[in-house]
Amino acid sequence: MESWTLTWTKLTGLSNSSVTALAGNLAGVYRFSYLAEDGNYYIFYVGQTEDIKKRLLEHLSSSETNVCIKNYLSSKKCFFRYAKITKDYIRNAAEKQMYKQYEPSCNEKEPSGRDDVKVNLT
Repeated sequence: MESWTLTWTKLTGLSNSSVTALAGNLAGVYRFSYLAEDGNYYIFYVGQTEDIKKRLLEHLSSSETNVCIKNYLSSKKCFFRYAKITKDYIRNAAEKQMYKQYEPSCNEKEPSGRDDVKVNLT
């Protein structure tokens, strides 16, 4: 079984300006969280993409089709972090493991990543 460890960026406020500042063409996985009234951060969406900057800007745009994400973005203080992963099968496996671990409320279905690739998410 393959084993990979992710290196996450720092938690950053999810806004057009913070995402626009990212380098383009970075492949990887990402997760959205919000700051709750109890002071904790809760993950509400996980994803993977070949271009993190482009995908996050799509989520922030008016064309976002996931109503759940739109609701969080409009009502909560939201944050993101990402980990660079160039190989698509590792991105898929990491996304599936994040989905299982965090049970994000805005993901509409379980991702189809491989179970024989172990990704350390911390």
